[in-house]
Amino acid sequence: MPIKPLLLFAALLTYVSFTGCNQQVSIQDSPLLAYFQPTSLADTLLLELPAETDKIDEGDTIPRALFFQSLGKLMQAVDYIADSTSSVVVGRARFTLNQTYDACLVDITQFWFKHQSLLLYNKQTQAFTDRVTVAEWYGGDGGQVLTGSWLTDYDGDGQKDLVRRVIEHAMLISEDNEPLEKFDESAELLLWQKNSFVKTPLQDSVLLIKKYPIRSVW
Repeated sequence: MPIKPLLLFAALLTYVSFTGCNQQVSIQDSPLLAYFQPTSLADTLLLELPAETDKIDEGDTIPRALFFQSLGKLMQAVDYIADSTSSVVVGRARFTLNQTYDACLVDITQFWFKHQSLLLYNKQTQAFTDRVTVAEWYGGDGGQVLTGSWLTDYDGDGQKDLVRRVIEHAMLISEDNEPLEKFDESAELLLWQKNSFVKTPLQDSVLLIKKYPIRSVW
């Protein structure tokens, strides 16, 4: 092969390789995001299930198949909504946690069980990466569990953390064969660490219980 055609072929091959390496692959946002309306985030936000008399926005109902298929294993930890065919899923809000992550608040109702999760969305990879329960109401005739959470910068590092409050209610029978109502309250601290809310040990939860109350249904 003559020298000039050989040089032209090499230059063409170099150009094709260079342009091919610099083509950026387009990553599309999850289709779930369309069901969560962007909302500004206050310094402190109480996340709890609304009472029957509360006036709340209707939100956007998310198709069940789209929701559960898109999130995969993230929702499997919530046992009482494992049967997704009878669940009603509503997107409530989307707000910015930091430069990398947004949080999407979702309501899920199955029969009388109610649940709220924060879905963590990585804006760089454009994918949901984690889920955390922030409010729920479930149980049976013998006992129920109520959960609510406060989203706030607990440790002052500029990142939002979660204080999760739990009230457990049970109906027991006393030694005199009389009905006995029992309540147990607890608190959990989940600090923002390594791109997620991480449960942190507490020496004393009494202060958190007093400082971060949730509305009881009893």
